Amino acid sequence: MIAIALAIAAAAFIQPEGRAEPFPGVTVDYDTRSIELTGFVPIDAHSPDTPDVIVELVAETGGVRDHEALVRIDAEARHVHAALLLLGLEPGSPGAILNDGTRLEPTGPELTVSVRYERDGEPIDESPVEWVHVPDSGSRLSDTDPVFRFAGSSEREFDGTTYYMAQAEGAVVGLSTFGVGDNERVIGIETVGMTPVFNPDVASGDPVWMADADHIPVFETAVTLVLSVQNEPKPKEAVSDPPGAGSIEAE
Repeated sequence: MIAIALAIAAAAFIQPEGRAEPFPGVTVDYDTRSIELTGFVPIDAHSPDTPDVIVELVAETGGVRDHEALVRIDAEARHVHAALLLLGLEPGSPGAILNDGTRLEPTGPELTVSVRYERDGEPIDESPVEWVHVPDSGSRLSDTDPVFRFAGSSEREFDGTTYYMAQAEGAVVGLSTFGVGDNERVIGIETVGMTPVFNPDVASGDPVWMADADHIPVFETAVTLVLSVQNEPKPKEAVSDPPGAGSIEAE
């Protein structure tokens, strides 16, 4: 195992500005304070056979939840976490819906989430929340003023192996909140959480969000998901291990 802390420390000293590709499918842009994640649209809201696609995630990985996500990224969830650490950010705490119904909002540095792709040969740069609505009511996800935060996912050990839960669950950038727990323990899932906190259980009474065929690109459109630091100062020159170093490991 190679500690991500080593990659973070090396990148902080070797490339404090410009662009770097520290992991497959991940580009860190130090100048714009953002990370770029390659991927594609995994759902087909334009097919007459599948016109009603329920959406519960902005971005997933590994194909675990590609039937309910706007974007499937190529990167691993832990590498998304590590790339945000490379920008000098420290994760907050993941969101969750407790057993008693209490909703915990994710905390951490605020991020702007956008998607870049081509439509009819023209470059498009827009928020993926514009791709989501409730058809019957006309409500749009953008009307809820969603806020995205680098919350960081929980780690759990099973049979001697530690799992980064965002990777295990395939939930990288949330729309619904899959974290659970009680007053003693919370298991957070999404690396990047969203508020308001929406329950993925359709019986909860929360809106059932669906892909808007008038806005979302066609199935398998190549996209770049961009996570940009919002209202954060540029980090100081590294003089020691960056914040968050050693919190996750990668092979």
